[in-house]
Amino acid sequence: MNKKFCGMYAVAVTPFKEDGSFDFEKAKNHLDWLIENGIKGICILGATGEYQSITIEEHKLFVQEIVPYIRDRVSVIVGATRERADEVVELINNMKVYGADAAMVLTPPYCHPAQDEIVENYRYIMEKTEFPIMIYNNPGSSGVNIERATYQELMRLPFTAAIKESSGSLQILRDVLADAPEDVSVFCGCDNLAFESFTDGAHGMICMLANVAPRACAELFASVFEKQDIAKGREIYRSITPALDVLETFPKPVQALKHLLNIKTGNGGYSRRPRMELSGGEKEYVEQAMCAGELF
Repeated sequence: MNKKFCGMYAVAVTPFKEDGSFDFEKAKNHLDWLIENGIKGICILGATGEYQSITIEEHKLFVQEIVPYIRDRVSVIVGATRERADEVVELINNMKVYGADAAMVLTPPYCHPAQDEIVENYRYIMEKTEFPIMIYNNPGSSGVNIERATYQELMRLPFTAAIKESSGSLQILRDVLADAPEDVSVFCGCDNLAFESFTDGAHGMICMLANVAPRACAELFASVFEKQDIAKGREIYRSITPALDVLETFPKPVQALKHLLNIKTGNGGYSRRPRMELSGGEKEYVEQAMCAGELF
């Protein structure tokens, strides 16, 4: 395990104003609240942070404003996913300037690279940036699953710091954990496999639900991974499982999180097109299905 990357990380939402511009005040208020409630790491501009909906220059601006605001309080990972490797390099070199701890990079989306191309893409990015990388496997987003032999090659690259395993397969997670060298952390990337991943030995999690239930999510990790209190962890997990399941199945998870945050703290903000705000019926469903009263 890489000791710099361990624990419950919130993959933070990005609050926008109604006109689509960044709402930095709400973003900072939200991050303060997460940290105050026990979150040890923050991932900004992941998919939950709507990175797909912002430009390269906007990404740089958000990093410039947000990373220095939190970097001395928590570990900070920044999403840097683009199909073109040189754009990824550009984003990573910017986050280096402002003090991020690592970049989370998804297998290039849309182009469906072959396994050797996946390795070469990460190698190129690392050679150009010399910066810690969290390799992100999410075949639902990239269209390609990283195979075991490919994972083994990737974990031998010099700047591989962590893995985010989001295939939804516990067997793949177990294989990665078995193969991981001592200096590489392995994170769960599926909200509704959190408990099982921690009991299998996952070193942390990049978590959507932590946006709205940070204390419960932090306590889940602490109970299972740190204290080995499986019974306590199972109790917490059962209480938040309905919400976890919604986030992995509801077609508008980002808007669901922002809606609940707007109820709880007022800091969810709006989403950007093509995302649309929830309808009245969708809001009611989210509140009921995610057991919002119990979460808060």
